[in-house]
This record gives sequence, C-alpha cells and structure tokens, in this order.
Amino acid sequence: MKKLSIILPAYNEEQRLEGNVAHLKDSVDKLAISYEIIIVNDGSSDATLAKAQKCASDPIQVLSYGQNRGKGYAIQYGMLHSEGLYKLFMDVDLSTSLDGIRNFLDLMETGNYDVVIGERKSRSARIEGRQPFYRIFFGRGFTLLANLFIGHKITDFTCGFKMYTKDAADIIFKRQRIFDWAFDAELLFIAVLHGLRIRQAPVTWRHHSNSKVRLIRDIAHSLYSLILMRMNAIRGMYR
Repeated sequence: MKKLSIILPAYNEEQRLEGNVAHLKDSVDKLAISYEIIIVNDGSSDATLAKAQKCASDPIQVLSYGQNRGKGYAIQYGMLHSEGLYKLFMDVDLSTSLDGIRNFLDLMETGNYDVVIGERKSRSARIEGRQPFYRIFFGRGFTLLANLFIGHKITDFTCGFKMYTKDAADIIFKRQRIFDWAFDAELLFIAVLHGLRIRQAPVTWRHHSNSKVRLIRDIAHSLYSLILMRMNAIRGMYR
C-alpha cells in the first residue's frame, strides 16, 4: 500500500498539465515516501486526456470519463480509486506551495488528525499575488454562510489543498452528494457529523488569474447546494 495518494482533478488543463505534474513528481520524490499521483480527467474537451496519458508512468496514473461532472465529482472519483494511507487533493495549477505536503503529513502522523485542510486567512499563511475583489467578497460570504449551515468554525472552505486519512476518506467520499463549487463545504460537514478530527493549517498560496470561477453562476449554485446539504442531512443521507 502506498503511503500517499495525490488526486489531481483536471478539466481543460492542456496548457499546464504536463509541466506541473513533472514539477509535482520531482517535489514528492524528494520526500522519499511511497506514493501515487492520480490525474482525473473530468470530461475535458481539449487535449487534457492526451497530455495526461503522456505523463502516465509509475507512480502516475490516469483516470478518465467522458462527461464533465465537476471538480467535486473528479475528486470523489480519484479518492475512491486510490490506495494511500493518506489522501491529498490539490489543484493542477499548483496554487498551494508543495511544501505543504510534508507539513500536512507530519500533522497527520503526529497530531492524530483525520482531516487536515489548507487555510489562507491566518497571519501564518502567505498569499502571493492579489486576488480580485469579487473573489475575496464571494469567499468571505460563502465562508460565513457555510459555517452557519455546518455549525462549525472553518476559516477557509475553498482552499484546494486537503488531506485525509484513508478511513476518513472512505467515510466522507462514499457519502458525498454535491459536486459543484460548494462540494468543499459538504465534505467538511460530513466530517463534522461523524466526529472526525479536523486541523486547519496555514499554507502559502499563489493567485492565478485564469481561474474558472464564474461569480453569478457560482453564487447561485453554492446557495442552492448549501440548502441541499441541510436537506440531505435531514433525510439521513450522511449517516
């Protein structure tokens, strides 16, 4: 069994996939651990699948399906098809510093946590590059609403850098129902409902201007998904 599985959801990432995967592999090789990198092609309409297949050599593998299902689905698919004792999902753009991988593993092993999530809000975190105002506004608003729905204090839901133990991943991702922009909140909601130990850890994060966020659409979808999340809980779908 591998010590670490790294899940990379990829949708229309032909421009940066190969170079970033190579950089990721070089960085993880230096940790001297057994690991796998799983690229999940989320129904891309460009050459992402072909680029991913060029990378596919141990410890890198590719999973793919034809229809675009959303980032949340791609992460679930990768998590449930991986074998690591610890499972990390991160963004292909490598927005979060790869130094976080070693730090998160150390926290998992020494702190007995089930889930460790990246956060960009504390003084210990570093932000490189300026985020547009609308992203800051949307992020803060979503955090406020999600905390109200979840009933737990989380400072940063949407940082694309989260690690789980194998057991925690099985509990959470087998119950996941939401796959749009709000999927992060559902994952943490399920963790809270099952009494899992969550640690928030500061990361270094770099803003990339070619983000796929679409403000009005994502606000509407996120509000709907938060309501749906509570309804799912009432129906017992997360038990």
